[in-house]
Amino acid sequence: MEQEKLISLQQEELSNKKQLIVTLLKPMIANLYYWEQYGFVESDFDPDKNAHLDKKIGDFVIGMDSYSQFRLLDLSGKEVYRINRQDNGKIVKSLALQDKSNRDYYQETTGLKKNQIYLSPLNLNQENGILEFPYKPMIRGIAPIFDAQGTKLGTVVINFSAERFLELLKKDNLYSFILLDRFGNYLVSKDSIKEFSHLIPSSRDVTFQEEFPDLMDSLGRVATTSLWHKGDLWIKTELDFKTELAQTPLFQHKFADIRTNNKWILIKHLDSATLNARLQSEIFSIFLINLLAIAVILCLSYLEAKSDTSKRKYMLALENINKELESKRNELENKNNELATIQNKLELRNAQLLEYNNIVAHNLRAPTTSVSALVSMLKEAKDYEEAKSYFPKLQKVTRAINTLVDDLLIYVRILNDDDQIKMEHIGLESLITDTLDLYVETLDKETIEVKTDFSAWKEIKFSKIYLQSVIQNLISNAIKYRDPNRKSVIAIRTSWENHKKVLVVEDNGVGVDLSRYGNDIFKLYKRFHRGLSGKGMGLFLVKTQLESLNANIEVSSELGKGTAFKIIFDHYE
Repeated sequence: MEQEKLISLQQEELSNKKQLIVTLLKPMIANLYYWEQYGFVESDFDPDKNAHLDKKIGDFVIGMDSYSQFRLLDLSGKEVYRINRQDNGKIVKSLALQDKSNRDYYQETTGLKKNQIYLSPLNLNQENGILEFPYKPMIRGIAPIFDAQGTKLGTVVINFSAERFLELLKKDNLYSFILLDRFGNYLVSKDSIKEFSHLIPSSRDVTFQEEFPDLMDSLGRVATTSLWHKGDLWIKTELDFKTELAQTPLFQHKFADIRTNNKWILIKHLDSATLNARLQSEIFSIFLINLLAIAVILCLSYLEAKSDTSKRKYMLALENINKELESKRNELENKNNELATIQNKLELRNAQLLEYNNIVAHNLRAPTTSVSALVSMLKEAKDYEEAKSYFPKLQKVTRAINTLVDDLLIYVRILNDDDQIKMEHIGLESLITDTLDLYVETLDKETIEVKTDFSAWKEIKFSKIYLQSVIQNLISNAIKYRDPNRKSVIAIRTSWENHKKVLVVEDNGVGVDLSRYGNDIFKLYKRFHRGLSGKGMGLFLVKTQLESLNANIEVSSELGKGTAFKIIFDHYE
């Protein structure tokens, strides 16, 4: 039973490590797709004419601290734009552009089609054909760039520094952890000399296949997840990049088209000496406890007949034995809790990264729609005076977008610093006013009226980026699901309940049948109104963001009368 439990725990740990790798690489796929769709023009691939890209690309690289290089290559494989992250973290534009036409990753990607993304093998970075020292493990992501007419201009190359996630894979390993590539080369090993030895000219190239030929044949079978070999226990799982990363969502129902032959094998090695010591320790502990229990029971049984004092001592001895047994049980629970803590940390990191992508995709939709509407109105304006009247509105929406982008950059840096979410004192009226500005064209007071009442409380200590996202999603839902047969009213007010701050967002829209959909109201991709657009993501994000900071949300609704969302803040100033 102990061995089966141990195998299960190690398999779970390998699965968590595999998920960590996938989670760290998924943003790179999304970023490559973003730059592929960016809208580059031919002059951007002229080093003398592309200086205007510095701020846009520089801000992007600053926000993604796992990226060490960002490059644009022309059709001949020559760099036309390059930004490097120095060892001190400073972002520097390189004027010494290199010819990469002879590099494997360039030659592998000359045939990439539109919307295809290539991931290179994990190897060591080279500059001017020479390995950098100290060695820097890299994965390169590459996507082709086409102009609006479909003419290929070149490629975008992002260098993903693997040092941090390799350290995360090595961290907290009670038993030996090994990471191999598809050829059996060591990428991670307890013997650091073996790592990347196939790429270092002066190193003795030792592969797992050469060290353990019989074992490699057995572990290479897909069905094999654990194996006993000469008293040692080997546990493995496989990571096929193309299979795992092909499910990376880009937008709506579009998924990534990944081109790569990367396939990794994750292995835990439990040697026989460690296993025997663990098992012998458990057996010896149980033996001692039972031996002590038998001895105490025999002695106390003999003394029981003599006096009531003996009976009390007997009961006391039994209590001590129970405490010892309880102590052993607590030790086992503590070990399980330690493993659960590691898993929770990985799940929290995964949730933060996925949540960031969802916030960017979801919260920029409303202001960009307002900009699009204003641009259409400008195009259709009959004279300059009519067009001029739209400029203040356009400027207002633009400022709101800039504010949202700035907040998102701050959120990105928080994630990359691996620190706690920033809590700050927020003026509620100011935040809601900024959020309403994103819908300036929709909230015209003729068809939709917004009423606010902040008399109960006006300020709260919370995450600004989270609270703004929550308010924006609730206002967007109120607008989207308004009743077309009457003037729409959105009411936002504060109150107190059970010594806790409460924020209510209420509308008189079409409402939701909670008796039918109540259990699904906050689930991902659940929609409740036919004929109305929506992805079913907003309320899921709202609940996730609030619960991550110990806040809660409740909903009450009635068909044809409207919906009210109540946000309850727990232990916040």
